[in-house]
Amino acid sequence: MRKPKKGQWRLEAAFLAGLILFAVVGASMEQRLARPVSAQDTAVPLPVAMYHSVTDQGESPGEYVISPSMLEKDLQWLSQHGYETVVVGDLVSHVENGTPLPEKPVMLTFDDGYYNNYRNAYPLLQKYGMQAVLSPVGTLVEQFTETDDPEEHEVWSYCTSGELQEMAASGVVEIQNHSDDFHELTPRRGCLRKSGEDEATYRNIFFEDTRKAQELFRSIGISPPVCYTYPYGARNAETDALVQEYGFVASLSCEEGITCITRDAASLKNIRRYNRDGRISSEQFWQKVLGQLEEVS
Repeated sequence: MRKPKKGQWRLEAAFLAGLILFAVVGASMEQRLARPVSAQDTAVPLPVAMYHSVTDQGESPGEYVISPSMLEKDLQWLSQHGYETVVVGDLVSHVENGTPLPEKPVMLTFDDGYYNNYRNAYPLLQKYGMQAVLSPVGTLVEQFTETDDPEEHEVWSYCTSGELQEMAASGVVEIQNHSDDFHELTPRRGCLRKSGEDEATYRNIFFEDTRKAQELFRSIGISPPVCYTYPYGARNAETDALVQEYGFVASLSCEEGITCITRDAASLKNIRRYNRDGRISSEQFWQKVLGQLEEVS
């Protein structure tokens, strides 16, 4: 047997080690490529529509008003194109537990808690087997619950506690926090700190307002909301920090765009939404949204 030249055995050993390493790495790559994609590996693009008033009375349609027939066309369009509605609870379950989301999820949100949401939107959601997120203003719920006016006007009336409880109990509507009494533009814009208001005072006011809304829902048998819906979409780093400190795991903004939901809890913060302007058709609205959806897919 021929004796290897000096240094040759080192080259052969190195070559053999390289082959072994290549085989191990290759096998590892094959395993990763063959592994089924899990919920943790993917980002799910989520289109979200923001509705307000749903009525054919008064100045309808408008920028923040659509008719019941327009809402029905929206729901029909989504159903025909294979979209399935989700609520905040579904997103939280996905993030925390890996619960799969539908292949084509969409979220429908209704702000302020107009009585016409109960009268017109709620039956349509039931009819088409869809769900929605409703964010009422606490003081308005109390005001119209106390009035209990049988001549409720669907343009300017707001949902009573009984109507909210009925919708929440049905599983069709999920209730979230839209503040107790921050639904004004002056003297503060939504929940933002007022000019000249010191940090400690503002913090106490924000927490007290939030607590009142949470307690209101709890008192009528509705699970305390886990999501904060910013009044007028007014928010900044300070409000974001307070929302998180209070314990909300999700928040809804008014910024337009597509939010990608992942297993990272941060993806639930400031979820973007598209205002459903009643001055355009269902097809125009959803094509606008889908145009953005295609860019992130």
